[in-house]
Amino acid sequence: MTKSTFHSHSRFDDGQEELEAYIESALTKNFQVFGFSAHAPVNFETDWTMPLESFEEYIDTTKFLKEKYKDKIEIYTGLETDYYPGCTDWRRKKGIEYTIGAVHFLLDEQTGKYLPLDGTREEFEETLEYGFRNDIHALFKAYFSQIREMLMKMPPNIVAHLDVIRKNNSGNTFFDEDDKVYREEVLKTLDIISLTNTIVEVNTGGISRGYVSTPYPSIWVLEACRDMDIPIMVNSDSHHPDSIDFYYDEAYAILKSIGINKQRILYKNEWCDVSL
Repeated sequence: MTKSTFHSHSRFDDGQEELEAYIESALTKNFQVFGFSAHAPVNFETDWTMPLESFEEYIDTTKFLKEKYKDKIEIYTGLETDYYPGCTDWRRKKGIEYTIGAVHFLLDEQTGKYLPLDGTREEFEETLEYGFRNDIHALFKAYFSQIREMLMKMPPNIVAHLDVIRKNNSGNTFFDEDDKVYREEVLKTLDIISLTNTIVEVNTGGISRGYVSTPYPSIWVLEACRDMDIPIMVNSDSHHPDSIDFYYDEAYAILKSIGINKQRILYKNEWCDVSL
């Protein structure tokens, strides 16, 4: 098995610690491959994305670490990129080897405000109430429609936490995953993913931070990925060096239990399938 993660956050964005601390942790945890994926700068002020002025330092630091540890671990430089109206296309920026595409917020065109989808429960309630007049179906459609638009117009290598909108949905507070409209939106999105050769990540970060009890996406979504031959990748979405392989053994076991025995990763500078 080739142990890896391509989703990590550090002091450059909303994570903690220097980049090198992640590599040191990866070596102690027997990783063969590690990818950095800072939140790409966005076109408005946030407290969770990398500032544009830090981009060159980020690239230079990852280059330094690649050379320093080249005989011990493969290191790749990526970005978690948000898709929204007017967003920057980071895919071909110098030094970037892969992107993880995400939708963390939706633009309310009437007010010009950005409505968060994976913030606190209170923020999600406000998004649902003020952005969608408490119409959860309208929120489903807006979120997955934006994912599909990203896949068609600016396809990333990897799709981040596909069903992150269930982050604050413990106890089915806002919706039931058996909801027909919800399932239709997920499956329509998987149809587009299957046409783009994009990888769906199995993200354990929501568990490590105490929001959910199972990885993103849910098992029924992973079963659909299996049936549609959509490649998957296990990522920790770590925000601290200690959590870079959080819930990995359990995630591998879940995948194997539904008949998924491989993941697609960037290895030896090529995208390839490796066994779990």
